[in-house]
Amino acid sequence: MLNKLTEVTYAQSIAEVQTTLKNVTGITLAAGCTEIARRQTGRNLHLPSEVLALGRIPELCSISKTERYVEFGAAVTLDAILQLGRKNVPDVLYDAIKGIANPGIRSLATIGGNISAKGQRLSAFAPLLALDARLEIRTPGEASWIPMSRYFSNEGREASREPDFISKIRIPTELWDVSIYQRLGAEGIVTTGTASFAFLAKFQKNILADLRIAFAGKFFFRKKEFENLLIGRSLPLSMRDIMIIKEKAELFFEESYFPPSLERSCIFNLLEEGLKTLT
Repeated sequence: MLNKLTEVTYAQSIAEVQTTLKNVTGITLAAGCTEIARRQTGRNLHLPSEVLALGRIPELCSISKTERYVEFGAAVTLDAILQLGRKNVPDVLYDAIKGIANPGIRSLATIGGNISAKGQRLSAFAPLLALDARLEIRTPGEASWIPMSRYFSNEGREASREPDFISKIRIPTELWDVSIYQRLGAEGIVTTGTASFAFLAKFQKNILADLRIAFAGKFFFRKKEFENLLIGRSLPLSMRDIMIIKEKAELFFEESYFPPSLERSCIFNLLEEGLKTLT
């Protein structure tokens, strides 16, 4: 049920969204509204006083694919991504989306909404972080592409001089020899213990040519310095190699993000399981 004082406007174009952001302070952008619903505990759905609905904008609901990347409008539903099939979606992202909620929720929830959730990073965040996804960010006056890792911050982004929103997500379509996605926490619901882990590896003969390790929960984590430390190693790894790598990981997996806890143990166990695929 909508608030009696809720005013919902349906945008028909990106230009209309940009104009609204320029002229209406504090308006809430929404598409599937599943994130708004997830945060509420009462029987009725309470929306903000002013909502700009994005689900009718063709550009935000479109999907395109080239030899180098696949690009999703921010209002593309999770179900629409799954319907593309594994051959058109990176395995680590496909596996993450397939495990989200149920078909009914996935038919409403959008890829933009999933990565924009506040307070708790949801399932698609770690895979997209590992895949070096780029975001098209729109302000009232312009559009720009930036790495996803730069748009989001664990400390909270500094207040922008202009309001902005995510209009597209672009994902490289390169192939990976190892692609692992793991979800932590209670199944089917999002709690403070919910988190996701992505591990990608690429080989070239007997050399580890590329490696990506990402984590997302209450915060997100990816250290390219740690990945670069491992790239170029000879394969297969030995169990002694894995133990040494885990010891070195202590220097990168900061305790402020991974305090001594069950979660920290889980992260190192997931790291070890990923590395074991390289033995």
